[in-house]
Amino acid sequence: MKRKESAFESAAERLPEYGQQKLLLCADSYRNIARVIMNFPPQADNRAVADRADALYHRRLRENQNFMARQFLSLADQISRLADESYSYIYSGDTKYKEIARLLRAEDILVRHIYFMEDENKDGVVEVTMCSRQGRVPARDVAAMLGTFYDMRLIPSAKSPYFIEEEYHSFTFVQEPAYNIIVGQAAATQDGEDVSGDDVLVMEGIDGHEILLLADGVGSGAQALGCSEKILEFMEKFLLAGYSKEEVIQLLNDLLMQEGQETWMSTLDVCDINLYRGFCECYKIGAPAGYHKRQDMVERIQVANLPLGGVESLNLDSVRIRLEDGDYMILLADGVVEGLQEEEKLARLEEYISRLDLMNPREMSKAILDYSIQLHRGKAADDMTVVAAGIWRN
Repeated sequence: MKRKESAFESAAERLPEYGQQKLLLCADSYRNIARVIMNFPPQADNRAVADRADALYHRRLRENQNFMARQFLSLADQISRLADESYSYIYSGDTKYKEIARLLRAEDILVRHIYFMEDENKDGVVEVTMCSRQGRVPARDVAAMLGTFYDMRLIPSAKSPYFIEEEYHSFTFVQEPAYNIIVGQAAATQDGEDVSGDDVLVMEGIDGHEILLLADGVGSGAQALGCSEKILEFMEKFLLAGYSKEEVIQLLNDLLMQEGQETWMSTLDVCDINLYRGFCECYKIGAPAGYHKRQDMVERIQVANLPLGGVESLNLDSVRIRLEDGDYMILLADGVVEGLQEEEKLARLEEYISRLDLMNPREMSKAILDYSIQLHRGKAADDMTVVAAGIWRN
């Protein structure tokens, strides 16, 4: 029977049942391995520990077992999520396909396949396999043309090639997020040190999320910076691999606990901003309070926690904040508020932030840093870093 040319056809797709069941069985096997690890061997054979050395040995053995078990459990959760993923695709009718192909052919771009899909959040995604007959063409030029057909503002996915070239490649075009973000930062190095031990990472284009990370390694100088850099590198690689923020933070804490050295401890700020939905989720692991600024109102954001590597069981509660056009999220390293723990000084800092009337996030960060240095009588007794992110509607 001939397909109706003007119609779209939609269907939900999942992994075939056989493949899905195999993945779920694999996940269950990893959970079983985790249980075996947790229960073997019986701690110290149920005998009294003879001395301190034996006690430390069995404690480390138990910590290693817990660490391994958690990794298997995290892997099992990852596989279960993969098995349960689904999407909806809509086949573009022949007329629609021909219209798009003709438009792009006029620009010397040849189209092989076009699919419109919706993910589980009902966000539209357009997949196009195409090539160019006139050399390299920026993919963003095609995004505008496709948007007119699907009645949405499209941009190339961060994972797609930047240029359309002579060989066929698949390109993914996603809806433009409702919000955009500009991040600025300012820093001061501890007096007497050459480099700051604080490190900042901004992860962009992760399925419509922008994640701000601020690590402050114990101490100062090159050693503290080395710790902070390793922590942010670890966070980046595992978040990109699809692990949840809670899983990565706990895994990182487990690894630092294995080190057993105070020099491998660090505070960690994680601010995950959803640019489609307009909210952010904040995790604070030993980090000082941050702030949500809306015009002249300032909300303090804090979660009680020890730094990474300081305690085996972390508080992984997050603070969720609804964002509006013109809001700012502000993260501070320890050095900015160190010595200001008296409520009066913190109140002065918060009042200053509320009165700031700067739109540029970098200028805002610099102003907050300068005011903190002023409160510290012109000295930097520790590394000081301020990160400000401004959020605006597109």
